[in-house]
Amino acid sequence: MSAPNRSHHHHSDAEPSQRPNSSPKLLATAIALAAGITTLPALADQQSVLEEVTVTAQKREQSMQDVSVAVSAFSGDAIDKMGFEEGLDITQQVPNMNFFAIFGEASSPSVSLRGISLVNFSDSWESPVSIYVDDVYRGNPAGSAIQLFDLERVEVLRGPQGTLYGRNTTGGLVHYVSRKPTEEFEANVSASIGTYSESILEGSLSGPLSDGVRGRVAVKNTLNDGWQTNTVTGDKLNDTDSFGYRSQLEFDLAENASLLLNAHGSSADQQSVGFAHMGYLEEAVDGADKCSVTAIQNGACTSATFGLTGAEAVGGKFDPEHVASGADDGLTTRIDTFGTSATLNWDFENFSLTTITAYEELDKFLQDDGDGTAIVWFDEQYAVDAEQYTQEIRLSGNTETSNWVTGFYYYKDDRGLVTEAPTTADGLWHREIVTLDSESWALFGQLEYDLTPVLTLVSGLRYTEEERDFTQDAGPSFYADAVDTTKDLSDSATTGRIGLDWRPAPGTLAYASYSTGFKSGGFSGSYNANDLATDPVGAETIANFELGLKTTLAEVYRLNAAAFHYTVEDYQAQVFISVAEGSVITNAGDVSGTGAEVELTAPITNNFEVIAGAGWLSTEFDSEQIFFVAGDAYTLDGNELPSAPGFTYNLMARYYMSLGESGELVFQGDYAWQDDHYLQIENDPYSRQQAYGLANAKISWHSPTDAYSVEAFARNLANEEYFTYQNTLGGDWGYGVWGQPRTAGVRFNWKL
Repeated sequence: MSAPNRSHHHHSDAEPSQRPNSSPKLLATAIALAAGITTLPALADQQSVLEEVTVTAQKREQSMQDVSVAVSAFSGDAIDKMGFEEGLDITQQVPNMNFFAIFGEASSPSVSLRGISLVNFSDSWESPVSIYVDDVYRGNPAGSAIQLFDLERVEVLRGPQGTLYGRNTTGGLVHYVSRKPTEEFEANVSASIGTYSESILEGSLSGPLSDGVRGRVAVKNTLNDGWQTNTVTGDKLNDTDSFGYRSQLEFDLAENASLLLNAHGSSADQQSVGFAHMGYLEEAVDGADKCSVTAIQNGACTSATFGLTGAEAVGGKFDPEHVASGADDGLTTRIDTFGTSATLNWDFENFSLTTITAYEELDKFLQDDGDGTAIVWFDEQYAVDAEQYTQEIRLSGNTETSNWVTGFYYYKDDRGLVTEAPTTADGLWHREIVTLDSESWALFGQLEYDLTPVLTLVSGLRYTEEERDFTQDAGPSFYADAVDTTKDLSDSATTGRIGLDWRPAPGTLAYASYSTGFKSGGFSGSYNANDLATDPVGAETIANFELGLKTTLAEVYRLNAAAFHYTVEDYQAQVFISVAEGSVITNAGDVSGTGAEVELTAPITNNFEVIAGAGWLSTEFDSEQIFFVAGDAYTLDGNELPSAPGFTYNLMARYYMSLGESGELVFQGDYAWQDDHYLQIENDPYSRQQAYGLANAKISWHSPTDAYSVEAFARNLANEEYFTYQNTLGGDWGYGVWGQPRTAGVRFNWKL
């Protein structure tokens, strides 16, 4: 609960989710008929995904159209209807948003917003794009993907978040909000089967337990055989065996106070993703000429190190479904998480109090085969034991002319990391044991003040202090200069936001804002070749200027657009030079980014609706740093950020066909395309991914009351082959991580 929000001009008079009135209806019908679309009788609104989503992007409930932030949001109902199996699937429908995972989605999901992402594979780091679940920050997002089910909504905030959110971030954040206990009893069950023997069972129960007490339990279990085959052993890789749960109890402490208790967790025990081996040479001899990039990425080239082409490493089948690994112990991924939180909301006469106390723990063990061949050469494993505690206290209120929020945030994170390369070509052993303890606190506040009935000043400020203590125990190592060391760092920053909101007419918001963000310094937790490599990297800061427009055309067509320019100073990045030389973590220079985004939701007719989006982005380094990849020197100056395509667009269309008393059919098609882009900060040609698009389709039947439904779906219809990550490990070879190939399945849904 929160104090009542002002509504005299801060909420659109038009509801974007409503169906057209008679005039726009006639126009839309005429357009549809001209396009050859037959309009059927009006259908129930229950299957539409065009709705006005209430968000908490500014720590109070508002219509998404009334928030002067570049935010995309999807309700849980819309996510279910659109067929997104995981919360991270929304990345295909958000402009300037990318998702990739170096070691598989469950282990290391990484989000890119406006080109800003975590350029680091070590678990010693936090991402510049934060993940929140139910207002709780996830410092290490491993395992979070397993818990993204039974959602109320998902919010994606683009741009620096240096005022209201717990962890000060430079790129943005993704906030997943789960469904809460309900006053009435309800139950939901869904079951699906699909490609690679996949089976997914999900369900929830919610309702009153006694007077003033409500509960909700939700679970999800996913099994599949894995979409990759290890051609060395015949075993499956990248399989899934995961279970997630969430239980909640909500108590009415008084008429104006409630307490919500949340306990959740997940477990996964599966095989890691397999890497695609890529040689860089035309012949398997030192000094041979390098192949063309196309030939390298097609697995047609070899190396002096292994004498194998990528295709030969997997028996001639160079594609996403066939990889090679000679790892003696297999490629195991085990992740166990547990968390709990207590949220107190208390409304007083002139303000509201919110406190959120949360604890999260994570145990992770991951093995991979770095060379991607049958040879036991560079196999490695990572282990993480992490505990996190957070405390947030907020006060918020409003007057006739203002909205305000202020608060305190505390964060403590203790991580133990172990990196090992147990087997290499010459039998050497490498081990690093790292302890990293982080502690931070912040004070923050934001005021929205009405200068006139149509003009609002938004101002916010946040002060943050952080400390990190780092200890490394360098065990046996193939780095002769690896050392035991203890180091620490302290950072502080003042960040904030100032902007103007202009509402010239009901349903229209134009805004201009200047905001700053901060990401504290840190330490490398893996492959530190010497003492210099363990020195802390400095803080990263960002300044962002943005213009935005949110409007509703003809009362039903929602159009949101934003243009931005940002500058990141002391951009943090990790560069893995080679197995022999280790990695370098550094402030790589300054980065400037300029771009724009547009999103459109349009009910074309009573039974045909469209969601569309596009993003433009240009990023550029200003840097004097030079790195060597496969023996060649690359300067960062002028480079673009990794996973930052210059143009992206997405399109989803849904068509509803009434079957009268037999229910209705829903046809859906969606497509997401991204321009060519680099997968590494050096912009070496081996990591350049060509442009590609992913198409999905779904058809579903719904009963007249929508109590149950059946759907058939297919993802990556064209079976597009693409890489989500690439890395060079030697002077003449590297590896790539494939994206998922085509999958299909059927799903049954029932709700009470």
